[in-house]
Amino acid sequence: MKFKKILSIKDIKKLEVREFKRRGNSFSLMKNAGTAVAKVILKSIKKQPIIVVCGPGNNGGDGFILAEYLRKKGYEVDVFCLQKKYYKGDALKALNQLQIKRRSILKLKIKKKSVIIDCLFGTGINRKISGLFKNTISKINKSKQKIISIDIPSGINGDNGKIYGCAIKTSMTLALHAKKIGHTLDPGKKYSGKIIVVDIGISKKFNYI
Repeated sequence: MKFKKILSIKDIKKLEVREFKRRGNSFSLMKNAGTAVAKVILKSIKKQPIIVVCGPGNNGGDGFILAEYLRKKGYEVDVFCLQKKYYKGDALKALNQLQIKRRSILKLKIKKKSVIIDCLFGTGINRKISGLFKNTISKINKSKQKIISIDIPSGINGDNGKIYGCAIKTSMTLALHAKKIGHTLDPGKKYSGKIIVVDIGISKKFNYI
């Protein structure tokens, strides 16, 4: 076994399963992740309006948690997401804890001088992006605002850096626990902007795979 600083999707899933077992639940890790990235975001921006765009999976769940944390810190936060029926498990739990009035992703409006937090898709995406999500990504990329992606820019394959039809071209990526292979290979590398690895509380003894 050896320590890996750059992980495949299989590696990170294996680590998460071990961590869930250690904790006795999975939601506390999502809570850790959302809170940890929110703290990094606070250090990286001025007191600007924040727009959090959440997709249907756990990446969206991270977005709900970080949005709520930033709200409590006095930031103006808008959350754009899908209808509640599209969320389940930990992501639904995170949505239920959100105190911000959420808006439909169909009505995404981007204020000037705002910071966009991309929580559409994490490393679990495995199909070409089209329709609503393609339009959303296009709108975000055209906005010319600062964009921060959580874990990996939405639309980038975490294992090879390839684009699933379209992808967020981000200013900064907050990689959860470790860099993924997709951050290091083009075009994923070009789309990732500045990469900051964020400690989300996975036990250090699980670093060896």
